[in-house]
Amino acid sequence: MDKLFIYITDLSGGVAHLIIFGVLVACGLGFPLPEDIPLIAAGYLVWDGTITLISALLVTLGGVAVGDTILFYLGAKLGVKFLKNSWVQKFYPDEKVKRTRAYFRKYGDKIVFIARFFAGLRAVVFFMAGSMHMKYRRFIFLDLLAALISVPIWIGIGFGMGKLFGDQIDQILKGVKEIKTVVTIILAAVLVFIVFKVFTKYRQTKKA
Repeated sequence: MDKLFIYITDLSGGVAHLIIFGVLVACGLGFPLPEDIPLIAAGYLVWDGTITLISALLVTLGGVAVGDTILFYLGAKLGVKFLKNSWVQKFYPDEKVKRTRAYFRKYGDKIVFIARFFAGLRAVVFFMAGSMHMKYRRFIFLDLLAALISVPIWIGIGFGMGKLFGDQIDQILKGVKEIKTVVTIILAAVLVFIVFKVFTKYRQTKKA
């Protein structure tokens, strides 16, 4: 994480845009990279004048959308074939697939929206959204709606870190780690609450 942040913040404007975009696309595809680090780095680069706020928002939102879109379409193309595999069918028969699709259609909007905030959940949910035949327009609307909340927040954190600590990278990285921990705890609590509510409604529907 530290090396990625330092690497990005040492880049010039044009190259910085390209690398931030590429890392975010890779994050969207499920690569084990922390999505918040290039976003925070983008905010830091806005602070030091290397890139502008508008270009930072366009590049980061574009990288998020492209990566998530590719993963969605991989789910749409590969997910169906994977579920039709004879070995998978033994554990996940057509009837179960149909029930899962019905469940995803009913609660998929909430799941997709919340997944954007969780790196460990995001790739699986977006791949599933494609394989469960969620409409792409609906998917990208929910994804970008969530990104319009998360992306500016992380960029703002990076900008604030630059303003508070200037070129003291060690202090910035320490602050990043502390903020990530707090944000992760808050989002985890929200996710647990939503999952509990959805599960409760699901149980009530089955009993009805």
